[in-house]
Amino acid sequence: MTHVHQDGVLDVGLCRNAAGRTVLSSLRHRFPLRMTVPLYLDAEDPAMAFLYVQNPTGAVLAHDRLSTAVSAGPGSRVHVTTQSATKIHRMADGEGVSDVAFTLAPDSYVEQVPDPLIPQAGSRYRQRTVVDMDASACFIGCETVAPGRRLRGERFAYDGLSLHTEVRVGGQPVCIDRLELRPNADVPASAGGMLLDRHYLVSMLVVAPERDAVSLEAKLDAAIAQEPGVVGGAGALPDGVGVLARVLATDGLQAQASLHRIWAQARLTLLGLPLPSVRK
Repeated sequence: MTHVHQDGVLDVGLCRNAAGRTVLSSLRHRFPLRMTVPLYLDAEDPAMAFLYVQNPTGAVLAHDRLSTAVSAGPGSRVHVTTQSATKIHRMADGEGVSDVAFTLAPDSYVEQVPDPLIPQAGSRYRQRTVVDMDASACFIGCETVAPGRRLRGERFAYDGLSLHTEVRVGGQPVCIDRLELRPNADVPASAGGMLLDRHYLVSMLVVAPERDAVSLEAKLDAAIAQEPGVVGGAGALPDGVGVLARVLATDGLQAQASLHRIWAQARLTLLGLPLPSVRK
């Protein structure tokens, strides 16, 4: 059988120019991946570049192979997001695969805050993210996983979702985080020990080797505790290189509020700045 699929590529290089603004230094893309020109949306940090990664097909389909790479030069500051939620369509066979790579040069700052993943019934999706960074850089990576199309009665009807994240500092592995969600009739994802009675999973990884991870852990843990109705916590990564936070939320609004609360605390701690007004 001949499969129709897309091998999408987005390869972005950024640098800090003489005026201190983060600008494009290189760009290569192949359908269905593309991005906006860098936007400058943060009044508190007008030099930070905002990149909106786009997929004009509107979803990830069976046999799609998507590859995204973002390289942040010395002293650059970059916010990476998506145009909307990433929908994972039903698949008769095969799976959708996304490889994401971030390279952070000295004193750079990258935050990745995409809209939620929505795995639809019968879908299979595998995502691998690799962060290779200098010890003086800072990285914030966020992910929100929805249970499916709730308004259509889909809750944990997807076949499988795999999210793998690996972080290297100075070329040495410091953190590997792997999530495998495979709902089925025998062990639903909403069962105790998995997502409890919640429907949304929010994760945030903060890697900043030269910052105080113990203090950051306490601040993120306190921020989660202030969000009503959620379950979660934050923990320091090995060797004090950063913090991993996870939250289980009942609905999309609660998940978004939780993400914004911990992202705001991490951003304030690392940059001394409040959240930007991100346009969608």
